[in-house]
Amino acid sequence: MAQLRIPLDAQRFSKGLTWKDYMAQMGDTRARTEDNYKKSELTAEERKFFSGVSNVKYVMMLAENWCGDVHRNSPLIAHVVDAVPGAELRVFFRDKETDLRDTLLNNGYQSIPVVVFFDKDWNEIGRWYERAHAATTKAAQIRSKTLDGVPKEQQDAAMAEFRKQVQAAYDEPGGPLWRAAANEVKLVLEAAAARK
Repeated sequence: MAQLRIPLDAQRFSKGLTWKDYMAQMGDTRARTEDNYKKSELTAEERKFFSGVSNVKYVMMLAENWCGDVHRNSPLIAHVVDAVPGAELRVFFRDKETDLRDTLLNNGYQSIPVVVFFDKDWNEIGRWYERAHAATTKAAQIRSKTLDGVPKEQQDAAMAEFRKQVQAAYDEPGGPLWRAAANEVKLVLEAAAARK
């Protein structure tokens, strides 16, 4: 099946929020994202790889302030873009930019964050969706212990415990789930370079 062309150009890209402006508008969810920003810094090896990427000029991210995956993974993407020489990041709200959302479905789902890398001529280089595969597996394991089968009247408490345990998994020493995400983004960019 042919991939839909993303309705994005320089004019529209310029209307997206910079990382700084995105963070400034977050409100009560900002502290959580700022904390993850500090914790998700790139390793020296990751920074070395991303600083050697030369074909990425524009990076678009779809996000929403209420999404846990956005709070945990958008900071890592901001670090990646900062490391890529000359790359620019703009954030768009998935629920307001329905044409972008509908072009960037993840196997039919409206996942976020969605990150799309473009070259200087707006050719798509690659996409990364939502969270690392290792984080999906870990979240499923946590869900089975905290949420699955919980009576309706206990759902709120169970959801709070689920979120707490998922964040704890990200916070493990060395940030293994952030390392997994950085590696997946690296693989996306390496695959694009290999196609040239």
